[in-house]
Amino acid sequence: MAENKIKDFVAPAGTCVPWQVKKEEFGQLAGNEEIVKQEWEKLDGLAYAFIWFWVQR
Repeated sequence: MAENKIKDFVAPAGTCVPWQVKKEEFGQLAGNEEIVKQEWEKLDGLAYAFIWFWVQR
């Protein structure tokens, strides 16, 4: 039987997918991890705002 890799979590307010979860998906990063983290958090914040814009309509 296939192993279920989906983990239950409650994302912190203002995020869709927290950095720690995404970091596990990426695995080992080549280069500066802090730059990737900053860009991920920006993108995630925009995604969160976009979703809430459509929910509130």
